Amino acid sequence: MTTSLFKWKNDFSVGIKELDDQHRSFFEILNRLGEAAGRNKGIEVVGLVLQELNEYSRHHFAEEENWLRVVGFPGLQFQKKQHEFFISQVTDLLDKYSKGDANLPISTMEFLRDWLLSHILENDKKYGTYMHDVRE
Repeated sequence: MTTSLFKWKNDFSVGIKELDDQHRSFFEILNRLGEAAGRNKGIEVVGLVLQELNEYSRHHFAEEENWLRVVGFPGLQFQKKQHEFFISQVTDLLDKYSKGDANLPISTMEFLRDWLLSHILENDKKYGTYMHDVRE
């Protein structure tokens, strides 16, 4: 039986359905990555999921940053730096993978999980509150 490494909880909601749905998709991708890495499903699966994570990160962050720009969120530059850091980490993983390092250590999965959780709870929640206040 497969257990989910990353479970969505309502505490993660930023109060904007479109962005919450995208955050849920992050959880799904990370779960597939964890399954592929932890269940020895083959190096080709790890590579495909890493590529999906890379592409999805870029798409989501661009869309999120656009929302923040439109509403004038004062923390936009900090968000962009956080996003750039995450993408650089995923890019490094892809680079290692392309050079033949198909191992994805547990510490890597923990980093991705911890970064995503803390980013949503500590940073994204701030813009959720800001956007909610702006709407009123």
